Amino acid sequence: QALIQTRLLSVSVSPTAVAMAAAAGSAAGVLRFCARTLEGDVGLGGAFLAPASARLSGLLRSATFPSDLQRHEVGPGGEVLHLLSLGVQPSIPDASSSSSSSGAGGQRRRGSAPSAQGYVPPEPWTATLYARGLSPQMAKRRLAAALRVPPGALRSGPSLTTPGIAVQHVSLPRGLPIGLRLGTPLGEALRSGVLPGADPLVMVGSTWAQERGGGAAPRAAQPTTPSQKRMLSSTWRCAGHRFSVVVRGLDPRQIEAGKVDESIERLQDDGFLNFFELASFGQAEVRRYEIGAALWTGQWDLAARLMLTANRSSDGAVCDGAIAAFRTGELAKGMELLPEEGAEGLRNLAMQLVLGRPALEALQSAVPSAIWARYLGSVSKLAWNHAVVARLTKQPRRPVAGDLIWDGETGDVRHLKFDELDSKGLSDILLPLPRPGEPVPECSGRLYLEAVLRQLVPGADAPEAAFPFKVSTMLPQARRIVGLPGDVSWDITEAENGPLVACDLSHLGIEPSPEEQRHAAASASPRAGRRSKSSDRSKGPALRLRFSLPRGESAEGVLSELLRASPSEFVEGLSRRDELF
Repeated sequence: QALIQTRLLSVSVSPTAVAMAAAAGSAAGVLRFCARTLEGDVGLGGAFLAPASARLSGLLRSATFPSDLQRHEVGPGGEVLHLLSLGVQPSIPDASSSSSSSGAGGQRRRGSAPSAQGYVPPEPWTATLYARGLSPQMAKRRLAAALRVPPGALRSGPSLTTPGIAVQHVSLPRGLPIGLRLGTPLGEALRSGVLPGADPLVMVGSTWAQERGGGAAPRAAQPTTPSQKRMLSSTWRCAGHRFSVVVRGLDPRQIEAGKVDESIERLQDDGFLNFFELASFGQAEVRRYEIGAALWTGQWDLAARLMLTANRSSDGAVCDGAIAAFRTGELAKGMELLPEEGAEGLRNLAMQLVLGRPALEALQSAVPSAIWARYLGSVSKLAWNHAVVARLTKQPRRPVAGDLIWDGETGDVRHLKFDELDSKGLSDILLPLPRPGEPVPECSGRLYLEAVLRQLVPGADAPEAAFPFKVSTMLPQARRIVGLPGDVSWDITEAENGPLVACDLSHLGIEPSPEEQRHAAASASPRAGRRSKSSDRSKGPALRLRFSLPRGESAEGVLSELLRASPSEFVEGLSRRDELF
């Protein structure tokens, strides 16, 4: 926590935009991304449920073999979402729909919206989005550009923030743009289902709820009318995720001794510490919770400055020139040097400051609500992670009276009673997620949460009216401290330099491109020097593990508990990433 405060106070506050950006450059030389340092700062520095003797050898290589980590959305009824076909078509209204919108005598039906002559209210548009590569979280932005809509117009569940493959449901509740609805020629990329761009590979197609007679569900279960399609699209909700994970480089001696089987059985019985994953805190030189702390306490000048200069690496950043210009106060020059794609928010923020708008107004105008929530939420997640560590190290590893639990009857959290202790386990215990301007609820971890918040966000919180959303919607009210994976299955196989689990594209008969194959072969081939040992771990025994988790919980926590290792010890290629929006 002292390190966090030192980092936050290392840059002085300036009232003007030019001096504001110039001051940020003074501390740039001392900030470097280090995965292990970040793990310690955010509470992932070595807390586990398993004993020290349970440590396993293993490596997640999804940065080289994306199919080693696959995540599919799961609906409320337990159905797993899959990509059934490629390509999307515009929704073109027909005459029958138009004529049915009015009753006898031209009277409008009760409850229907007034419309101009010939206008048909748009149907919700839905599709399945497939992303494969190092940055699958960029897929939604790529699809929005192809559909010519703002990224915020697309509705979807949380994105996968680590290298791998993600399959998720996306929708436009208000339908496609009018040009597409009326039959304007759709771009070849959308018709083929393959969106342009190198990484990630992004494809879009139909879901089981749109595929007629495609085999995913009986033909009778497929929607055949617009009203049925609308019903299915409106009722779909991402309730969780189904994961398929490959852990390479297992130690044959641990397999023979039965340690892998023991660890998986322990994972099923005891669960895993449900920490927020490392990527949620940002992997640039300025952490997301540092920006979030400035927003939390109303330090708008500092928040704007940190956003513009978050990527302070001397190499590896795609916007080196822009950040250097921002640090020296050349905001207009920095705007010109930002990448064309992916940095629209930063460019808009710099423009607002150049025009002389106050920092708060610039932030409110240029920064999307989702980005505000990302930064503010990282403060809550940081405090929550540290409170979990304190709860398990300073109190008994069992429920105690006063802990928070979920009450299924009332649909709310409540305190655990003394006579309920024997019927509850750690997986039933919740810790609240703090929010700006709200007191931390009374519970066994309240003092730990408040202690972290006092060090990270001292002073008064900013007024809620300054935030572009209700803080109550920023994060769930509480989160369970121990997660339990469901529907667990596994097997051990012999790995080679290639995928070990088929993905949806493979089922469609589409194989990785030659470029992807060459990249995987080059990344997996042994090299001389200190890294040759880890490079050889793509071959040999490998674990194929499948499990389900509720929405918001990550495979990183499961693997961390299974291997009894921190992410920096088992995730291949865990390095810095540009912080852009």
